[in-house]
Amino acid sequence: MSSSMDRPVIGVIAAAGRATRLAPLPCSKELMPIGVHREPAELRGRPKAVSQYLLEKMRAAGARRIFFVVRSGKFDIADYYGDGSRLGLSIAYLMMNEPWGPPFSAAQAAPFVDGATVLFGFPDILIQPEDCFVRACDRLRETGADIVLGLFRGALTDALDLVRTDEQGRVVELVTKEERPPRGDGDTGYMLAAWGPGFTRFLVDETRRLSALAHSGAHGPAPDWPMGAVIAAAIHAGLHVDSVFLPDARFLDIGTPEGLAAAGEFPGVWLGRA
Repeated sequence: MSSSMDRPVIGVIAAAGRATRLAPLPCSKELMPIGVHREPAELRGRPKAVSQYLLEKMRAAGARRIFFVVRSGKFDIADYYGDGSRLGLSIAYLMMNEPWGPPFSAAQAAPFVDGATVLFGFPDILIQPEDCFVRACDRLRETGADIVLGLFRGALTDALDLVRTDEQGRVVELVTKEERPPRGDGDTGYMLAAWGPGFTRFLVDETRRLSALAHSGAHGPAPDWPMGAVIAAAIHAGLHVDSVFLPDARFLDIGTPEGLAAAGEFPGVWLGRA
């Protein structure tokens, strides 16, 4: 088996959501224009899609192949990015199968990322610093972990999964925001992940288990599991879930009207003004 240094780096983007908090929209949420291009010169001043910020950060960490997982009605993403060549990427598109949350979208890419380091982020969330995935990949290689989470300090008003680590940075607990854990200002949450083949295999197995639960009706007619639920299950199963703390991190969810209104003030978003 190849070492983590030899593995290809591939981005996986779950883009099958319905954007109900912003609806109605004229396009897929992932294509909402946030700021304008500063470069290259031929695009300077033209609108920049929110998901491109994520693509650029994945590319900076070595990803050259990206999989968007979409559902019917979101083919405008493929129309916009095409094969990805104008961004120096090779982009392919996978159809969502089971509609029960981001883990199921991510698992759709499993047959195409076998043996790879996978970068996972949310296309409607602006994140800083620019090298956040670089740091996560470096930590993955250093520790040999199955998955590394990029951590940050959140404000009390931030909706986040709470993460607790030991002194070495290994994640010992993750409580999803859906579980409504008690909150304190400065809690630690995660905003992105980098993982290896071991977590990809676990993701496939865990989504199969959750699929059986969904089909049984045990979780109601339309269950929706967050990615954090699968990561928490990996911790309980004994996988090595590690972390890299990003002291300079910031994030903004543009999937809400409030977040969308604040996007122009986010670092790295250029509005075309000098």
